[in-house]
Amino acid sequence: MTFNLKPLLIFLLFSTTIFSQNGQKNFIDQPYIEITGQVETEITPNEIYLRIVLNESDKKGRISIEKQENQMLSKLRNLELDLDKNLSVIDFNGFYKKKFFADNEMSKKKTYQLIVNNGKMLGEVYRALDVIDISNISIQKVSHSNLENLKLENKIEALKMAKQKANEYAIAIDQKAGNALFIQEVQNYNNYKYDSNSLNEVVVSYASQRNKSEEITNLTIKPILLKSTILARFTLN
Repeated sequence: MTFNLKPLLIFLLFSTTIFSQNGQKNFIDQPYIEITGQVETEITPNEIYLRIVLNESDKKGRISIEKQENQMLSKLRNLELDLDKNLSVIDFNGFYKKKFFADNEMSKKKTYQLIVNNGKMLGEVYRALDVIDISNISIQKVSHSNLENLKLENKIEALKMAKQKANEYAIAIDQKAGNALFIQEVQNYNNYKYDSNSLNEVVVSYASQRNKSEEITNLTIKPILLKSTILARFTLN
């Protein structure tokens, strides 16, 4: 079997000629400095995602899902929450139990997602629902409504930090950092999602809770930590 290498050889020679005529160098043939810039920023969450579960089996006297739901909606409306926007049903199940020596039972379970905006409202929701004996509440995650823009701003600050460090290192050897040759984002872990349903994973402290009957006020939410790392190469002049 034979291969026609002439077109490929001509292309390589042509490319080399153009490269030589332009007098340009590949960046690895130039003096450069490689540096990383890293910035960490804490932001206060303004989106707290709650999971609320209503279950007929959990109630003494078998209070229906419908009645529990009406009680819950009434309490949440009193807190002036925008339920059309911030409350949604994420799951609904019915369980049928057949018994030989008693009436058959039908049990229902309904799961909601509620979004609140701060620790104060979080505490008020817990307190309001505790009054009507709804306690199956957990925090699913926290976030921020402007999270993507904040992450971008953090990365830009990390790039500025890399250029500043490059300049300082270059000055130390009587040189100057020039144009950027290469910029790359380095993957970082950002702790704005919580895998645990435990309240303690998200809430740092609260103002007062001496016993169950006492009001929970102004829960403090752990800040979201944004960590950005940028790898950059600059020419050394």
